[in-house]
Amino acid sequence: MHLTASYICLNDRLINLHQPLVMAIINATPDSFFSGSRAYDESSLRAAMLRAANEGADIIDLGACSTRPRVQTADDELVTEQQEWQRLSMALSIAREMNVQVPLSVDTFRLAIARRAIEEYSVAMINDVSGGCDEMYDLVAQHNVAYVLTYNRLHDSHPTSDLLSDAMAFLSRRVDALHRRGVSDVIIDPGFGFGQTVSESLSLLDNLSTLRHLGCPILVGISRKRMAYEPAGLTPDTCLNESLQLERQAINHGANILRVHDVDATVKLLYC
Repeated sequence: MHLTASYICLNDRLINLHQPLVMAIINATPDSFFSGSRAYDESSLRAAMLRAANEGADIIDLGACSTRPRVQTADDELVTEQQEWQRLSMALSIAREMNVQVPLSVDTFRLAIARRAIEEYSVAMINDVSGGCDEMYDLVAQHNVAYVLTYNRLHDSHPTSDLLSDAMAFLSRRVDALHRRGVSDVIIDPGFGFGQTVSESLSLLDNLSTLRHLGCPILVGISRKRMAYEPAGLTPDTCLNESLQLERQAINHGANILRVHDVDATVKLLYC
């Protein structure tokens, strides 16, 4: 078995992974699936970033283009690149003005958005739900930026009935492509909810430790997703306890970073 990396480098800071990290979700959007993550004006963005930092977030993940299920299945439209940058640049400018000390990640699959976020705001990480492309890999390699590589089943050109094997094969190829370019800080995300049924996602979670063979830190985004609320007959607004239970399971199976809406509750789960 490969040894999983014990740290990641974010803005020239070594971040120890011996304890799981908490990544706070802040969406500069009016339409993300969980209303509690939306912060799309100046005052709500300030409040959200201050709250995330005060509650103990290790990373703040800023997104400005919703990839909720309706968008993923083309039942709804993505915002334009111009709209995404307008929202994101406002959030990044506020973070800079506030002198936020928590490393910033940008949740985008668009190369031009990632480039501007890196070059104009020196963000520490690109969180790309698409699985990426050669040009995106070249960009993060050039700037020595951490990269979250997601297994997005919707973008897998040769899926089979074996989700775990497909995820391993896809991620292995892409990790190799990133490493060959010199990207040392690659974090893998099994992509819960991206082209997976609830039962498939729960099965993948049960087998999460298999992904450790790839030798990369594992990021898990379960918070308030369908796999948390649907089995209990709940909604995204009412499934906090169920999310925390699945996140505890993820930690037990080797997750290194939890991407969450509820920082305070997750920090208490980890340390209390």
